[in-house]
Amino acid sequence: MLKVPLLLLDVLATVFVFQWLRDLRRRKGARNPPGPAGYPLLGNVFDLVVPELWKRARELGIAYGNLVHLQSFGQRIVITNSYDTALTLLEGRSLNYSDRPNSVMVNELQGWDWMFANQPYGEPWRKNRAPMQRFFEQSNLAQYEDVLQNESRKFLCNLLRTPENYEGHIRTVMASLIMMLTYGHEVVSADDPYVTLAEEGTAHLALALRPGAFLVDIVPWLKYIPKWLPGAGFQAIAAEGARFSHDLRYRPYADAKKNISAGTARRSFIIEQMEAIMGDEGRLSQEDEEIISANTGLCYIAGADTTVTSLMSFMSAMLVFQDVQKRAQEEIDRVVGEDRLPVLSDRPQLPYCDALYKEVLRWHPTIPLGVPRSSKEDDIFEGYFIPAKTTIIANHWAMLHDPVEYPNPDIFMPERFLLKPGERMPRDPSKIAFGFGRRICPGRHLAENTIFTMTIQVLAAFDICRVTDAEGKVIEPDIKQGLDGIINHTHRFDCVIKPRNKKVEELIVLE
Repeated sequence: MLKVPLLLLDVLATVFVFQWLRDLRRRKGARNPPGPAGYPLLGNVFDLVVPELWKRARELGIAYGNLVHLQSFGQRIVITNSYDTALTLLEGRSLNYSDRPNSVMVNELQGWDWMFANQPYGEPWRKNRAPMQRFFEQSNLAQYEDVLQNESRKFLCNLLRTPENYEGHIRTVMASLIMMLTYGHEVVSADDPYVTLAEEGTAHLALALRPGAFLVDIVPWLKYIPKWLPGAGFQAIAAEGARFSHDLRYRPYADAKKNISAGTARRSFIIEQMEAIMGDEGRLSQEDEEIISANTGLCYIAGADTTVTSLMSFMSAMLVFQDVQKRAQEEIDRVVGEDRLPVLSDRPQLPYCDALYKEVLRWHPTIPLGVPRSSKEDDIFEGYFIPAKTTIIANHWAMLHDPVEYPNPDIFMPERFLLKPGERMPRDPSKIAFGFGRRICPGRHLAENTIFTMTIQVLAAFDICRVTDAEGKVIEPDIKQGLDGIINHTHRFDCVIKPRNKKVEELIVLE
């Protein structure tokens, strides 16, 4: 019974020594970035499994500097809490820092490698990303503004009917928006089969992305262990994840193709891709089908969950910071009036609401540690040696909570983004929240349009109030968050959502 654990220790020791000797040869006098001392073989694994790593990483940055070096079972990790350092590496040296770390569980066993977000930087990645980049350009999204407006109206109607189910309504509206834009498929209820499929699939993906969740990502040869062997329960999880990976990519795609052939499809991402690729030939190659199915499958996975989290963060901020809610509502009432609901085109005339949107991005970053990168080749930065295949983490949370750039960072203060005479405007949070360089989020314009539109319409229509007890005493909000994969979700909290007046109820129903 002890043979397998002892063999595993032998393998780990051999990997560690080999890595150490190889780095000694490559370093040529340069030294590792500073960081806390680790344990033999384990490295700094205990620093990496803390509940809020982004806060621990900032503490390490204060102690060790702009670059913090950690190890986990021989894998080198470099974390930066500095915006300027992240900009230099991820944008200034983007050719070397645009790869992704490989995950055996995610890419090889569950088969999520079809998502270009997981692919290494190179020509295949560029070819897969290009259609999504074109579709989500602001100029192209303009033709789909009616879709966003229609989904937002449905969201308000649902809030009016059952406000207590606000979290479910947020998830449904985002699923519906993404499915409509991607496949032309309208979601009419929360139990839509494709919404259920996507939620279950992303749950499996989130589990696989959780750092340190599976030993096979540390010892890759374990992937060859048969599932019947004791200790190989990860193989069953991998098989289930692989099924979801396949179904998420191909099932909605196949149905959308049938609707297109029948002439019943609505204009969407899939139709735009087919038109662009088919041209005069009128047919798709196998390679074309693989690219389109991959891009459409990625749309929901990459977009819905993050935007849901941003909207939940907005709702919690309005509950906690009631003065911000009132000030935004006063601006909407003054600029828009009471005869209609605000829309995206009102944005230039709503500076405080625009600042509120920026503060939503900054206050509780959806992906606090960003999406990890990997160095392609050995590099020297500020005298420090960064070997090839080092995992690079840009701590978005630390950058967005920099007290020098954003004084009182834990307070939700939209007014920090209103330019005052003689003062410098703080850095736009979107320069951090959507990533850096060649890996910047291609759907950032849709996310921006969606979050802004839905926040101003909720503010125009509803008051988000605190709950009171049986004696009428206000109960202080209890806002909790939790990391799921790489996304830091805001959990459901108790609140009272009520229409601001009778007229707004009529507007919601009529529009």
